Amino acid sequence: MNIKLKIVFTIAACLICCAGFKGYSQTVSPGKSLDVYLLIGQSNMAGRGTVDAQSQIASEAVLMLDKTNNWVMAKDPVHFDRASAGVGPAISFAQTMLQGNKNRQIGLVPCAWGGSPIKVWQPGAKYFENFPYDEAIQRAKIAMQKGVLKGILWHQGESDNDPKKAEAYLEKLKTLVGNLRRDLNAPNLPFVAGEIGYFNKENYINEIINKLPATVENTAVVSAKDLTDRGDHLHFDTASARELGKRYAAAMQKIQQKPSKETGKPRVVLTFDDAEITHYNNVAPLLLKYGFEATFFVCDFPIKKPGNENEFMNWNQIRELHKKGFEIGNHTGHHKNLTKLSPEEIKKEVAYIDGKCKEFGIPKPISLAYPGNRNDTISQRVLKEMGYQFARAGGAKYYKANEDSKLDIPSYTVISSDKYKERTMKALQDLKGDDVLVLTFHGVPDLLHPDYSTSMDFLKEILEYLKEKKIKVVSMKNL
Repeated sequence: MNIKLKIVFTIAACLICCAGFKGYSQTVSPGKSLDVYLLIGQSNMAGRGTVDAQSQIASEAVLMLDKTNNWVMAKDPVHFDRASAGVGPAISFAQTMLQGNKNRQIGLVPCAWGGSPIKVWQPGAKYFENFPYDEAIQRAKIAMQKGVLKGILWHQGESDNDPKKAEAYLEKLKTLVGNLRRDLNAPNLPFVAGEIGYFNKENYINEIINKLPATVENTAVVSAKDLTDRGDHLHFDTASARELGKRYAAAMQKIQQKPSKETGKPRVVLTFDDAEITHYNNVAPLLLKYGFEATFFVCDFPIKKPGNENEFMNWNQIRELHKKGFEIGNHTGHHKNLTKLSPEEIKKEVAYIDGKCKEFGIPKPISLAYPGNRNDTISQRVLKEMGYQFARAGGAKYYKANEDSKLDIPSYTVISSDKYKERTMKALQDLKGDDVLVLTFHGVPDLLHPDYSTSMDFLKEILEYLKEKKIKVVSMKNL
């Protein structure tokens, strides 16, 4: 073979390899919603079915977070806990969830560990060289930077399938669901558990698992009846693993389609602007005392006089608010009027806060508050392109989900003056049906901008009213 021909073949081979790599690597499509699902448990969630030709078929609509925390097109094995990982329920679950939903992508977050007992699925617990629970939370939060967490799939129980362990299993499972919802800041997150295979020599655990839906809201259990093992009386074979995934999807869809208990009840969203230090010192401790969610819209507010920087939070304090379970939203990099900026300048301002959040381990925001409540169709379009799902404006009216754009959500500004106090309390007292009232606070109190100040006494009055009337309080991202 002559040298020229060798070069041609070499270039062709490189192109083929590059094309193949590009086909497997995948970024989240900005034009589609990414529904994220966390997969946890032990080997039957990880999958031990034999990989076959069907396993090699990948789709741009189904992604998985690989072990380097990058999104790639999903194909079996989805998990990487052991060299024996194979076909599990993940892919068929995603494919079933996508039926009839062309404008969505599914993002799978594999975190199961073969052989792991339920006792290692708690904060700080170690399993060999891994921390299953902590790693699952960390990877879920990474995934939530690109998508919205829609549910958790749990398959575990084989390691606890004896009379003594089964006796304590339900309480441990209830604790696990509570911990996950707390640490992922998703109090109503759907959780679907699966029965272990009926081909196990003994079965103490399924009766216990099936008690979960009666004791914990928004949970379900999928049956393993009629499913077969791969010959070891422990692991589902390939066909059964895929059937199990379909059953998980049916259960998940049923939970997601079930009318919420909050339907027909008013909600209040508490939002705090400008990253003022009083949010960290005064507001957050009070909200934690009442058990209320809130969204803190942060920016690097322009400093006009030396010493004024002490009136704002630093990024370590902002990170602490995130760790306490509060939503961190974007208020643009430097509090600029977006209607006066070009699309590229808007992107730069929004991306600034995205970058700071990434630097400090805070999930990419999906909510934004327009500085001065000023926005237009151009700024809304840019936000949508950048993956934002909610954006708060002004207007002093209730938010109507079936009428108002999610990128132009109206709100009431709260100030301690008599005029604004009267307006705020009337808006609270008039809440009915499925009204959503979004309240915007600045400093509590606000020393640099006294015209926008809210006193601690007035904030306490509002929170006490919400508690007394049992009004649901949610963060912006949970609308």
